[in-house]
Amino acid sequence: MASRWTRLVLVSLILLGLQTTLLNDVRPFDVMLPVMLLFAVTAGTLYGSEIGATAGLIIGVMYDCVLSMPLGLASLVFGAAAYAAGLLPFFVREPTWWTRAITIGVVGAVGELAFPVAQSMVGFGGHFPPHVVVVVVFLVVSGMSIAPLLLPVCRWALKESPVG
Repeated sequence: MASRWTRLVLVSLILLGLQTTLLNDVRPFDVMLPVMLLFAVTAGTLYGSEIGATAGLIIGVMYDCVLSMPLGLASLVFGAAAYAAGLLPFFVREPTWWTRAITIGVVGAVGELAFPVAQSMVGFGGHFPPHVVVVVVFLVVSGMSIAPLLLPVCRWALKESPVG
């Protein structure tokens, strides 16, 4: 698999299967862990805004195909969140694994909260959950704890491979 984008799609298909089956049923604190969004944000923290936004758009389109929302809404949110996570080097000179983990948790939570805003912008009637504080705290903590697993997978999927 010579192309980084081919590897990204294949890894995202596995994560999409996990997202729509296991993680859809297992909801601690009545919150689903958005592993697809966290993977897109991980791509942004590792490879910058451009590659992060592109990866976020690709992962978002894959997620859009299984949602009952307007096509492109998840890709817009995922791309924007991954782009924002790619701005990490502007704030931290040499990011370490724990600054990346904090960024993944915080930007993942903000990205998840951007869904209702994006839904209301297109007239789909998005609303914040009544327990929004629990959602934010859970997503920050779970995003930070799943980040050490997502970082090496994302490094492998998006590594530049030699041509020829």
